[in-house]
Amino acid sequence: MVCYDLVHCKETYPLRFLYSDDDRNQVLSFLRVLLLLLVPADLQEGCEGGLCYPSLGDLMVGRAAQLSASSTCGLNGPQNYCILGYLEEEQKCFTCDSRSPYNRHNNHYSHQIENVITTFEPERKMKWWQSENGVQQVSIQLDLETVFQFSHLVLTFKSFRPAAMLVERSKDFGRTWKVFRYFAADCANDFPRVSEGLAESIDDLICDSRYSRPEPSTDGEVVLKALDPNFHIDDPYDPIIQDLITMTNLRVNFTRLFTLGDNLLGRRRRNPQDKYYYALYEMVVRGSCFCNGHASQCMPVYSTRGDTFSEPGMVHGRCMCQHNTMGNNCEKCQDFYNDAPWRPAGNNDPYVCKKCNCNGHSEQCHFDMNHYIATGQVSGGVCDNCRNNRVGAQCEHCQPRYYRDPQRSVQDPAACVPCACHPAGSVEGGLCDPVTGRCMCKQNVEGERCDQCKLGFYGLSQEDQSGCQRCRCNFLGTKRTSPCDQTTGQCICEHFAHGPECDQCVPGYWGLGNTVYGCLPCDCDIGGAFSTECSSVNGQCQCRANMIGLSCSEPAPGYFLAPLDFYLYEAENAAPLDTKYVPVTWTGPGFVRLQDGAGLRFAITNVPLNLYYHLVIRYATEVCISCKCNRDGSFSSSCSKFGGQCDCKPNVIGRCCDTCAPLTYGFGPNGCSPCNCEPSGSKAEVCDYRTGQCPCHNKVTGRRCDQCLPGNYGFPNCRRCQCNGLAELCDPITGVCLNCKEHSTGPHCERCVEGYFGDPVSRDTCMPCQCPDVKGSGRFFARTCNKDPNSLVPSCECETGHQGLRCDVCVPGYYGNLLLPGARCKECPCNNNIDPRDGKACDAVTGECLRCLHNTHGPNCQTCRPGYYGNALLRDCRECVCDQLGTELTRCPLDGPCFCDAVTGQCPCRAGVVGVRCDQCEDGYWGLQSGCQPCNCNPQHALSNLCDKITGQCPCEQGYGGKQCGECAENHFGNPDIQCISCDCNMEGTVHPGCDPYTGECMCRPGVSGIFCDECAPGHDPVFPACEPCHTCFLLWEKKVTDITQELNEKLKNLTNTLKKIRKLHADFMKDEEKVKEANGIVEASRQTRQDTKRELAKCQQRPLDVLEKKVKALNVAQLNEEVR
Repeated sequence: MVCYDLVHCKETYPLRFLYSDDDRNQVLSFLRVLLLLLVPADLQEGCEGGLCYPSLGDLMVGRAAQLSASSTCGLNGPQNYCILGYLEEEQKCFTCDSRSPYNRHNNHYSHQIENVITTFEPERKMKWWQSENGVQQVSIQLDLETVFQFSHLVLTFKSFRPAAMLVERSKDFGRTWKVFRYFAADCANDFPRVSEGLAESIDDLICDSRYSRPEPSTDGEVVLKALDPNFHIDDPYDPIIQDLITMTNLRVNFTRLFTLGDNLLGRRRRNPQDKYYYALYEMVVRGSCFCNGHASQCMPVYSTRGDTFSEPGMVHGRCMCQHNTMGNNCEKCQDFYNDAPWRPAGNNDPYVCKKCNCNGHSEQCHFDMNHYIATGQVSGGVCDNCRNNRVGAQCEHCQPRYYRDPQRSVQDPAACVPCACHPAGSVEGGLCDPVTGRCMCKQNVEGERCDQCKLGFYGLSQEDQSGCQRCRCNFLGTKRTSPCDQTTGQCICEHFAHGPECDQCVPGYWGLGNTVYGCLPCDCDIGGAFSTECSSVNGQCQCRANMIGLSCSEPAPGYFLAPLDFYLYEAENAAPLDTKYVPVTWTGPGFVRLQDGAGLRFAITNVPLNLYYHLVIRYATEVCISCKCNRDGSFSSSCSKFGGQCDCKPNVIGRCCDTCAPLTYGFGPNGCSPCNCEPSGSKAEVCDYRTGQCPCHNKVTGRRCDQCLPGNYGFPNCRRCQCNGLAELCDPITGVCLNCKEHSTGPHCERCVEGYFGDPVSRDTCMPCQCPDVKGSGRFFARTCNKDPNSLVPSCECETGHQGLRCDVCVPGYYGNLLLPGARCKECPCNNNIDPRDGKACDAVTGECLRCLHNTHGPNCQTCRPGYYGNALLRDCRECVCDQLGTELTRCPLDGPCFCDAVTGQCPCRAGVVGVRCDQCEDGYWGLQSGCQPCNCNPQHALSNLCDKITGQCPCEQGYGGKQCGECAENHFGNPDIQCISCDCNMEGTVHPGCDPYTGECMCRPGVSGIFCDECAPGHDPVFPACEPCHTCFLLWEKKVTDITQELNEKLKNLTNTLKKIRKLHADFMKDEEKVKEANGIVEASRQTRQDTKRELAKCQQRPLDVLEKKVKALNVAQLNEEVR
């Protein structure tokens, strides 16, 4: 069995893989791919380069309550079970009682499901989970509280591994499930519709048979990797990849038990099911909180304060989001950071959520893709719930029926003011232009407030969709400035037009619409027409006999008009009047001298008597007359010699230049000035010859009638200022009211000034706002106030930080003692480390921070809380990561947090321990767990005095070993003080230390044999160095063979002892033979007689040979041969 250490995310976890070399290479490849997604531990202390990496750990830790199994032995009472791990004649059976949790002291028979959670206890293999006997379909389910990122699953079995099983995942808290992978010894039989072999794509669903073999019978593992290392991953946020590595639930389904037969248990007459069950030592689910690259740390999901201590090593699921993101998985932008689309962080761009620009009128917004595209991907944030009568993506516009005061900035809360449009004449009951404030009038309505009908319309009405009705007048005969009365619809005729619809000219006028005054005068010739009246249609006068023409001024053909002197009467033919004092004298033909007071009577007999005549008298003076030119009206005192006409100044007439010409006025040294009466404002073109004042229409004033009277505006359609009775004057052009009274303001004095409420339009007097006191009192906390249209109760528009009907309460996240003069609600000085929506996050009066978030504390949440370090002002307090083995227990207790330096994170180290985390010994020391002892390396055989800081192993010369290099190394033997000699053992086939350090004999590991431990032992697969043991069934037969071999060896041992006895007898025989030879020598030496020799020889042969023969016969050679066979 080979162990691989995966050093990742601040901890080391042993993964035991029972693979071939190819499998191991695949595992390493998988780890390399996985690290692309999860990064090494030294990059996980923040968000370097923008991309954040949470720690990786065991998702099982701390979640015993969220772990369940569908079958557990002994839950309802003691249950017997047996195992096949013993090779004795009889099997071994035990009892499972899981009615209470496991306790190594008094309840070690409990096998509840929480036993599979890794604890790293030395006796961890003393507890395990076990299912009920004989149950084939069993599931284990882990329910997580939110979405987590899954790395891999490792199951370590106490029993045989399942013959068939599958692993499922869910992303919707168990509503739907997807299979990760199938495992089976016989895929075709257990999962016939699932393909076998290598996956063709990273999300291909296959059946794997590598983890369903019968061996080993215990400690067998099943490993599932979320991502197959055989596939290259370009984009870790690809939906397919995310679907594989994210989950809320994990379920392991065992579907078929692995069975071996009932031959052993059958002899005990027990239930065969007693040996069929699933037993699991350990279940490791490696993963991390899923933060989309926007967080490096996580907190408990259901903690509201973010600073709850929990079980050490537990992987929490609520991300401590950065980059202005939020959510358990940082899956969305914060409420006010939606100006760009949310994205998972990338290696080159963290995709920080951008703050929305709402111009200070909202703290909420949402992302709108259409808006984002329309702005060229510059801004996609659309503000929600705009305050201060604002609308628009950035609250940049005033809402309907409001417009922006041009004197205020776009951020000013009071910049949007009501339109004050007449509801009857404006669109949708009061809409106006949001920039200029000009009301948006209905089709037939006009005016600044849409409060008057257009020219030619009357009867302003809210029910009328067009606002006003068209005047039923003939426009040729009505006033151009006001065809009809805008209230009654009564037509207003021009001077020389009349009729209900102004469709006729008055007598003496004709040509309706041909002049600014409506009709032209008839101009009938006084002599050629019967009267001054003419046809109102064409102006034709009624001519006298023999007179023709439009004005009857021309004689008919064959007739003529007599000249002026056609009828001539001479004065000398006239009779003088009867005067007593003034005589008439004649000078002769042609002249009569008349004095003042005298007269003549002419007798006329040849003209009609009923006509009008112009009498012309031709006379002459007897002397020259003085010019008498007016000094102011003429250029000089001289006049024409004939007629006496003076040289008049401009616009002056008369012989003496003493009269203003028509349509002029102001006779004086400079002549006369033109009247220039404004046609739209005057009744006639003639003005007063002295003052020049033109005759004005109603509500019109000015010398020329070119402006409205004070209190009116809109020349030439002058109308009363619309100031709701709160101003006397308004702008004569725009109608904007001037000097509004009674705390009113606005173009029409239609609203109250800030700090007052009421409705001037409805004559509701503006009253001071009580928020809670009046403006200027030092306790006024509102911008203004308004009266609720439904409840008629004044409602204060509170300043930032205030709330309540009278703005006398601070909003959550603000504080202040509002009973003190001049006090205001100020933002709690908590350095952005509280929940601003939490009303108890800080003291509402003193501002002391009470519920610090992000692992901070202090009256202003200005420092990291104990057990954390970093910059609290940047919301960067990270948990102290201290090695408890190297830290002072008083400051780093086992059941609580470690208290490191609040700024640097330096942990409180024991003596001889160094490192920010107190996780390493000083040079020349080792054994962090025991307090870092001196290395004490052997000065003769160690390369230096610096040993391994974890194991204490010194660097030894070749051939030397031991912790301090004072012993012979592995595979060496001898006296280390003299020389260490190589044993030449095959290290793949030996156990530590390879050979006996004194004799050099190789120490073979189980399953290996040979002098140098280089071959497989009997009962094992001959493939060296694996030397896998043969199947369990073979072991049973091997025991029989072993027993026979031992019996044979015992007999061979007895035979060996017998042979030793024979050898001893043979030695005695040889000694006797020597004696015979010695006797022969004596015979030869003494030259005895033959008889003596025979006698002596008979004596020798008679005694020893008889004894030897008896001993050989006693050995029973036949019996020995039988024993050997």
